[in-house]
Amino acid sequence: MSNTVPNAAQLQKSLNDYLVENSSVSVSGTIDPEENLLDTGILDSLGIAEITEFMEKEFGVEIDEEEISAKNYRSLKTLTDFCLAKLGRAAA
Repeated sequence: MSNTVPNAAQLQKSLNDYLVENSSVSVSGTIDPEENLLDTGILDSLGIAEITEFMEKEFGVEIDEEEISAKNYRSLKTLTDFCLAKLGRAAA
């Protein structure tokens, strides 16, 4: 990834595209940003591990084990906000 910090829309699109392509359940097109990824099965325990690895590689952030929680991974919006916060801390 380039040194440019992506904006919220770019981050959300990247995360959406990853989830659509890699979820163990069938997802088509765009995920509602408020949809609960855990309740719908879009993210399961393996999916959480995989998207964590994706975010670390794609966005150059380091995610601590205690940050992997329903609070941060509940929806596309919370994932996007979480990444933006991590990028803000990484850029500081």
